[in-house]
Amino acid sequence: MMLKLLGQLREVDSTEGEGKTSRHSGRLLRQVEISFRVGDAVTEQVTDELNAAREESAALEGDDGTRWVVGLHSHSNVNGGTWRITAALREVEEVRAERLEFLGLVLSPSHYDEREASGNDVLMIVAEVAPSLEDSEALERHITEQRLRNDGETAHYFGLRRVGVQDEPLQVRFGRCLWQKSEGGARRHLLVFVAADGDDDVQARRKFVGFDEPRSSNAARLALQGREVTEAIIEEIALAELLTPEALDRIRRRGETAWDRRFRDLNETSDLSLFY
Repeated sequence: MMLKLLGQLREVDSTEGEGKTSRHSGRLLRQVEISFRVGDAVTEQVTDELNAAREESAALEGDDGTRWVVGLHSHSNVNGGTWRITAALREVEEVRAERLEFLGLVLSPSHYDEREASGNDVLMIVAEVAPSLEDSEALERHITEQRLRNDGETAHYFGLRRVGVQDEPLQVRFGRCLWQKSEGGARRHLLVFVAADGDDDVQARRKFVGFDEPRSSNAARLALQGREVTEAIIEEIALAELLTPEALDRIRRRGETAWDRRFRDLNETSDLSLFY
């Protein structure tokens, strides 16, 4: 087995482990134990590199393009200035969807990652897309419809095919989906999909998993502005007797039903990348 260490490919002895099935793609990811010898002069540098490679961002690279995260490792003196180093490695999976297919839509993400939702091990998929105006309108309808359906005790899911990750559709629901104005009246969308497996927290579903921004700030600002303006207008109209009392009652009743019709306005942001 060849690994890049200290900037150069080095041959190391390796023993294959059982491996672990990826929850993202279902592929068996390799786990190996390696051993090699180094001189005393570079032992500290090699150890530092192995420590850094505990994080995926600094994973070790193989000669075949495979990347490896380091687990436990140790070193022992063999003979004078020679050290024997052993380390457990876990294969890193590059998760990148070329296309997303769901609810009759086919979208290509410009940003894509899969992670565990905060506080639990539910799989969460985050993707930024820039659909056509027609597809954007259809996407908004789907998000709104599912938000209303998932407001109760029972969650409703749909199939999401992640082309390039896994052929079999994954059952998901929408999480917190933000949007940003784009040219020509279209929208860019930062979509969050929450996998059905393990998704049994009713309160999390109602909150659309994740930090509640920018919804909270937008909601507070819009609510205060809207309430003040609306009350002022109604008072002025009543004083001028421009509308009947019945008409004013209809206006007030419309305000009471605004949440179900306009809740998506709270998910607009000027920069989707702030919420990756």
